[in-house]
Amino acid sequence: MEDRTIAMLEQLRAFLVDHITLFSGVLGVLLTLLATGGAQWLGRPRLKLSFDPGSDSYMSSSTHQEGTDPNVTRKYLRVSVSVSGPRFWRSYGYVGAKDCQIYLIAIQRIIAGKLSDDELYDARPVSWPPNNDFKPRNIPRGATMFANVVTVRVGHLGWDFQLPGQYGLQDIRGASGTLVLTLVATAENAYSSSIQIAASIKADKSGFDTRIHKG
Repeated sequence: MEDRTIAMLEQLRAFLVDHITLFSGVLGVLLTLLATGGAQWLGRPRLKLSFDPGSDSYMSSSTHQEGTDPNVTRKYLRVSVSVSGPRFWRSYGYVGAKDCQIYLIAIQRIIAGKLSDDELYDARPVSWPPNNDFKPRNIPRGATMFANVVTVRVGHLGWDFQLPGQYGLQDIRGASGTLVLTLVATAENAYSSSIQIAASIKADKSGFDTRIHKG
């Protein structure tokens, strides 16, 4: 009887040792995965899309030749994108945002204080300066890059969106009221950022009135 009891206790001990060792190994792997994944999540770059209606950097102007007119002045509405993240991100290979692109994803009128339906219908990239540059760019940490969203020719009522094409925008380009422009910045290895800007062409057609839209 005593020998049988000893044998049973020995079997129980072996069972516990084997399964505790297995459980410890699985727990260790899970903790490692959680720690590594959490660090990568925390360390992933974050884009910041910005607009300041009171700054000349975002509301710039340019006088140049267009066609036969040597002195055409245009007002530009621009946004900027920068990248941030904790200092330990370098250990995970993050040195900035890769293949960043800023998209205009919606154009809506404000009618009776409410947003109307989108009139863009499909997201389109906006241009990096000077014009018509739609290729993705890498954004190093600490750098700020601007993009042109829309321009207006001084003295004229007309929205010239800085997109690959103006197709489908014939009606909205002549709008005299306020438009809400929704933009989003994306990158291959970074969290995206979005912003909404309410803009209208001034009554004297000298430029834009703008503000951040908080819907």
